Amino acid sequence: MTPTGTAPAPAEAGNRAERPADRAEVNAAGTRPETVGDGGSVWSTLRNRLRRWSFWLVLLVLLCGVVALELLRGPAADRADLSPGNAAPNGAKAVAEVLRQQGVQVVATGSLQETHDQLQAADATLLVHDPNGYLAADQLEPLKQQTDHIVLLEPGFEALRALAPGVRAAGVVPGEGGNLPAGCTVPGPSRAGEITRGGLSYRGGSEMCFAFETPAGDAAPYVRSDDGVTVVLGAGHVLSNNAIVQAGNAALALNTLGATDRLVWYRAGPQDMPVAETPVNPMSLLPGWVLPVSLWLMAVGVIAMFWRGRRLGPLVSEPLPVLVRSAETIEGRARLYQNAKAVNHAADNLRAATLTRLAAHLRLPAGAGSADVVTAVARNSGRARADLERILRDEAPGTEARLVVWAQELQQLEKEVTHR
Repeated sequence: MTPTGTAPAPAEAGNRAERPADRAEVNAAGTRPETVGDGGSVWSTLRNRLRRWSFWLVLLVLLCGVVALELLRGPAADRADLSPGNAAPNGAKAVAEVLRQQGVQVVATGSLQETHDQLQAADATLLVHDPNGYLAADQLEPLKQQTDHIVLLEPGFEALRALAPGVRAAGVVPGEGGNLPAGCTVPGPSRAGEITRGGLSYRGGSEMCFAFETPAGDAAPYVRSDDGVTVVLGAGHVLSNNAIVQAGNAALALNTLGATDRLVWYRAGPQDMPVAETPVNPMSLLPGWVLPVSLWLMAVGVIAMFWRGRRLGPLVSEPLPVLVRSAETIEGRARLYQNAKAVNHAADNLRAATLTRLAAHLRLPAGAGSADVVTAVARNSGRARADLERILRDEAPGTEARLVVWAQELQQLEKEVTHR
C-alpha cells in the first residue's frame, strides 16, 4: 500500500497513463489488440541486419570478385622451360614458329598416350623433354619402335638407358671459355659451326659434336647414339628464345628438329608417372627406430598428464545463492591489487575507508571533507595536525613495504580515536 500523501512512483504513473491512441483503440474494439513483432518496419529491420552482417557481406563480395577475375583471365599462360608455347625468354616458341614457317608441323603433346597416338599418324621426329625424370625406362622403350628420329633434350639416366644405349652423362658444360666449335661431320652441327656454352654434357655414342676436354676424357653437349636413331642434346639453351639468335644456336636447333616434315614435341608431366600396382606402406619408408621412440614418447606424455594434470574431485551441489564471508572477498581483492602492482589504488581505498569511519565516529555531517575530519581527529586525539595531515591526506606510498607501514599507522590512529 502507498502511504497517504505519497505520489505514485514514476514507473507506476507511466503504466497507468494511457496514450490517446491507446484509449481510442480500447474504446473502439472493447479490448486491447495483441501486438505482434517488435514494432519496427521491414526496412529498419533489414538495415539492422545488414549492419550486423556488413563485415561478412563485404568479405563475400571480395571473394566473388576475385573468383570472377580469375575466370575472366582465361587459361594460365604457358611458363614451362623450353616449351613450344612459351614466349618468355626461357621458352622455345620462337623455334617452333620458325619450324612452322618452314613447313614443319609442330605438335605439342602433354601425355605419353597422346604422344603414342601422334606417332602413329605419320613419320615424325620425336623430341622428349623430361626435366623432372617422371618417366621410367620401360615407358620410354616403346617410343623407339614408332620413329627413327628421336631427340632427347637434357635427358636423365632412365631416358639414356631406354633410348640412347651407350651414352652416359658427363656433367655440366663449363661456362668459362668461348663458343664451342662443332668439330664433327654430322650435317646439323657442322652447318651451325659453333654454339654458346651451357647445359649438360655426355660421352659415348657413335659421334660427339661440340666436344671439350675434361679430366675424365672428352665430353660434348651433342651426342649421336650408336644406332643413329637418337640424338642426345644436352645444350637445351640453344632452343630458348633468349639464346636462339646467338652464335650458331638457331642453325643447330632447326637442323636437329626439322629433319622430317612433322615434329612431335613431348614434355613429360606428373600424370605420366608410373603407378605402383600395390600401395606402398608409409611405415616401410621410416627408419626402424621411429616406432619404438614414438611409443616411448607417448608413454612419457601419458605419465606427465597424470603427474601434472589437475585431479578434480566429484561434483558437489550447493544451494544458491552462495554466501561468501567478507574476509574472503577482502583477501581476494587484496590479491588482485598485489598481482596488478596497484599500490596507489589500494592506498586510495584505505584512505577513503578510514576517513569515512572516522567521520561517522566523530558525528561529522555528510558534507564534511577530509580537512574537517583532520580537524576533528586533532581535537579528539591530541596529535599534532601536521602529523595527521601526513597520515590522512598527504601520504602516497610508492612501494608495497611502505603501504604496509602506512596501513598500520592508519589502524593505530583509528584505534586511538575510537577507544577514547
